[in-house]
Amino acid sequence: MKKRSMYCIIVFILLLGFISCDENEEFETCLNVSISINNTPGSEVYRFYAQLDKEEEVRLSWSIDGEEVTIRSLNDIINQSLDYRFEEGSHMICVKAASDTCLIEVCEEIEVIIDELNPCPDLFFDAHIQERPSQYKLIANFRGIEEIPFEWFINEELVENTNNDNYLFWEFDEVGRYEVCVKAETEECANGVFYCKVIEVEAVSDRCPEISFDKEREPDAIGSYVFEAVIEEIDEVNEVQWYVNGDLVENTTDEQEGIRLFTYQFTRGIYEVCLKVFTSDCQDGVVYCKEIKVDDDVCPELYFEIEQDDTNPAYYFQVAFEGADVLEWLGWYINGDFVEDSNQGDNNRFYYQFAPGRYEVCLKTETPECPEGISYCKIIEIEAPAITCPDLYFDIEQEGDSSGYNFWTNVDGLNGVTYEWLINGEVVDREIVDSSDRDNYLYHQFEEGTYEICIATETQNCPNGILFCKTLVIE
Repeated sequence: MKKRSMYCIIVFILLLGFISCDENEEFETCLNVSISINNTPGSEVYRFYAQLDKEEEVRLSWSIDGEEVTIRSLNDIINQSLDYRFEEGSHMICVKAASDTCLIEVCEEIEVIIDELNPCPDLFFDAHIQERPSQYKLIANFRGIEEIPFEWFINEELVENTNNDNYLFWEFDEVGRYEVCVKAETEECANGVFYCKVIEVEAVSDRCPEISFDKEREPDAIGSYVFEAVIEEIDEVNEVQWYVNGDLVENTTDEQEGIRLFTYQFTRGIYEVCLKVFTSDCQDGVVYCKEIKVDDDVCPELYFEIEQDDTNPAYYFQVAFEGADVLEWLGWYINGDFVEDSNQGDNNRFYYQFAPGRYEVCLKTETPECPEGISYCKIIEIEAPAITCPDLYFDIEQEGDSSGYNFWTNVDGLNGVTYEWLINGEVVDREIVDSSDRDNYLYHQFEEGTYEICIATETQNCPNGILFCKTLVIE
């Protein structure tokens, strides 16, 4: 019995050993990834490299402060690098490496301190592949770019730029490695400063097909586009991949017998759309990219009509554009302040009473296709009414030899207006002209003394009021 127990223990230990080995073997299949950081102290520009401990086909994705970074060049992905321009402060940089066997993420925290006393500009530019792997769009982007002159150099040779001030479109004639630099000199930075990137133009196999794509807007769909791959002189394709701003969005095995369509929903902005095609004779694939600008058409075109409420300083605002009923939300704003939702069961009609002044009335909306929102505005100017005060007057009549007096008023244009009688600044009576109980006069019993008798009123056209007074002396 004792021998049998020992035998069971030995078997159990061996099983644990096998399981442990399997786990270690599975763990060892994961890559070791680290981030190498390159930065000049005081600069807001950083360069990061994802360093892998072994060569393996991986998909890299970078994030900064929890938000994924769009890498708009497929070459950046291949080269496992990321160049980035930061705001001052603490930032967390992470890279994910995904292979067929595992997914691993590593992060590094950096503290960006910008040297504001450095007289030289902190240069930077982005490099994007255009339609062919040899065509690039280089975009200079640094603080003070509007005032600082700069030049482009390729392999230390000055390049004449006939494009927009901060753009350089360039096609490299030959396969190879190129150093592209942007350089600047200023009076404060007499020795000059430069920023460079290395671009590798790889050979495309002669057996790879010529590819491109056509695009058209999807009918009745805001911001949605359909792309069709055009692959010349070949029928069989192993795989078709579509990228938007460097991110793999869709891949197919091309089983559609030549129909190679890709549909994508955009918001406003500029995008780099790339097509990558693999065939049996083109194992590494061939790439075609094009920049797509999606303008404000992805947002609805807002409009409203205005109608004044008679002669009052009040207006009706009526939504008047197609598709308003299908929008989830429409809001009315006056001088930037939210007032009310439009779709409140009032048939998209908005009513507002204004005081004198100038007002910007805006209709706004947001949709999934237009996340930053769009607005349509009109200016309303309400003029202050002309100040026309009535001419007040009253007569004084003593009642016999008594100390009682009657005060009679007979003023035109006070119909329906409230006026007051005052004696030495105190209100003693209030009446409405032409009201049913109007007596048009004031009676008051006085003692000896001097009195100031006044009649006063305020009207819409006389907002500050007017006063008419007489002095009465009782001896």
